[in-house]
Amino acid sequence: MLMFIFSRLVAGWFTFLLPSYSTFKALRQRPLDEREVERWTSYWIVVGAVVAFEYTAEWLLSWFPFYWEIKTLFLLFISLPQFEARGSTYLYKSYVEPYLVQNESDIDASIASARTETLQFLQTRLSTLWDILYSLLSRTPIASKPSASGVTPANG
Repeated sequence: MLMFIFSRLVAGWFTFLLPSYSTFKALRQRPLDEREVERWTSYWIVVGAVVAFEYTAEWLLSWFPFYWEIKTLFLLFISLPQFEARGSTYLYKSYVEPYLVQNESDIDASIASARTETLQFLQTRLSTLWDILYSLLSRTPIASKPSASGVTPANG
């Protein structure tokens, strides 16, 4: 429990708060220092990937011995610029950028497909919800709509 609290404090301070302020400073600088902006942009890409992975798998990983200690050390590695390799820059240049460049078209297609499917799902559900609310408020039965196969509950 103590390591969990310590890890959260260290992660919050060194992974998010200080880099956010450094990003702010890099963006306020005029003229922009392109290397600093690129450095902080790649940092946030790596942190975003780490957070996405953590949200997906932490329920499983947190049961491993020394998980919080390893996680804290890893976050310090990618966060602290004092490390010679600047961990986030190293991870970005070595792994993240090559992967994204190689799979960019597939990722773009997946995102477009997910957007379309999500929008269709929401439109269908909101339309159904509207029909239910309307029928409740007007006290009329819900009219069955033909499904994609043309079969309705009345004729199917």
